[in-house]
Amino acid sequence: MNTMPRPNRINIDLGVYKDPWIQYCAAHAMTPSAAFRQIVAKLVSSAVPLTADVEPGASSAKVRRQITLTSEEDAFVSACAHVEGYAPSRWLIALIQARMGRGPQFGQHELQALGQSNLALLALGRNLNQIARAVNAGAHPRSDSLVQIARMEHEIHTHTAFVSAAISRNMKRWNTK
Repeated sequence: MNTMPRPNRINIDLGVYKDPWIQYCAAHAMTPSAAFRQIVAKLVSSAVPLTADVEPGASSAKVRRQITLTSEEDAFVSACAHVEGYAPSRWLIALIQARMGRGPQFGQHELQALGQSNLALLALGRNLNQIARAVNAGAHPRSDSLVQIARMEHEIHTHTAFVSAAISRNMKRWNTK
């Protein structure tokens, strides 16, 4: 008996879908493998790529597109946009850009947080620069300098956790899987 796996074989745990899948195949007089090959062939031949080969650029001409939403869809888009700090049309554009493979798009809340983050890092850098200048001038670090360094270390850890959480929320929001 040959126990070598075939390179073109796929094993899938269908879970609760197994019985309905077997019934579907029997109703269409197909083997499960033949039905699966048909599904894969259709998906592969007509698939829209999840990442476009278009480079983002400032020179890209804008195209106006009008869409019509149901009141329920519009309420959903408006609510999502509001919660995430976007105008509804900008939220839709960010969603499209995320699906095009340009990565998650930051909303106004995240942009404000990252702006505050940069200001905090600049302040920490100034404090560290003052301490380094004093040490380089031959002064031994004073106890208040050591306290200041410990405070800055705490601020850096707090800041890193804050920015990581903002990035994680952003990634989850635009996750396309």
